[in-house]
Amino acid sequence: MSEIIKTEAIVLKSMKYRETSKIVTLYTREFGKVSTIVKGARRAKSTFGSSLEPMSYVSVVFYKKQGRELQTLAQCDVITPFRKLAEDLEKMSVGVTIIELVSAVAHEEERNVALFNLVATSLTTLNDVGKNSLNLLYAFEVHLARILGFQPTFGRCISCGRPLSSQLSPDDEIVFHLDRGGPLCGNCANTGGQAFLLSRGSLINLQRIASAEHLVDVSSVDISKESKAEIGNFLWSYLRYHVSGIRTLRSEKVFAKILTVS
Repeated sequence: MSEIIKTEAIVLKSMKYRETSKIVTLYTREFGKVSTIVKGARRAKSTFGSSLEPMSYVSVVFYKKQGRELQTLAQCDVITPFRKLAEDLEKMSVGVTIIELVSAVAHEEERNVALFNLVATSLTTLNDVGKNSLNLLYAFEVHLARILGFQPTFGRCISCGRPLSSQLSPDDEIVFHLDRGGPLCGNCANTGGQAFLLSRGSLINLQRIASAEHLVDVSSVDISKESKAEIGNFLWSYLRYHVSGIRTLRSEKVFAKILTVS
């Protein structure tokens, strides 16, 4: 017997299925990642419209049956339209990366309200900000690491606890310990383990992003093109180090082009 479920969701994936239907993967508030079949979604008179497109923030009704891989989606209505995401290449790329990451790290039907709230807030803020959209991705990745249990720290040496800001000169490179999730001061830099070299500027920008009280605040942090490339590479390396099996994202090629022309 099926249970009727109503919940909020973010659309992660949408693909054609047979002649008239779609298979849509949702990240829901109540049940985590759920795969659904939407019968008749591709018919001319379908009432679903654009609500099944990836990155849509929606209210859904589906029939949930234990042991079934595909649940049946009966209703899907847009809660907040993210119209500006489709009008800006950088915003679109950030949004696509966010849902790709969620799809990669989330397990089927594993509830995580903190992650759902992060995704919904990130996409809402991304739609509304007027500049520095890439900063929203960096903030999302830092908070994603926290939710998954390996939150990075940037202001103090991860080994001895000394604050780093007073010790660094503009040209310094800082050793960031990937396993322990923090930078090392000069006295502790020889600590064994896999490391990533970060410039002083990138470390300071990461600290500003990580300590922002609200996601919208990170859009006020101006970051150079060189530092953007370094921060993006670092955060992706950090996530890959801690999340086994995470694959290269399709949006990485798009970001390479954005950083080249910006």
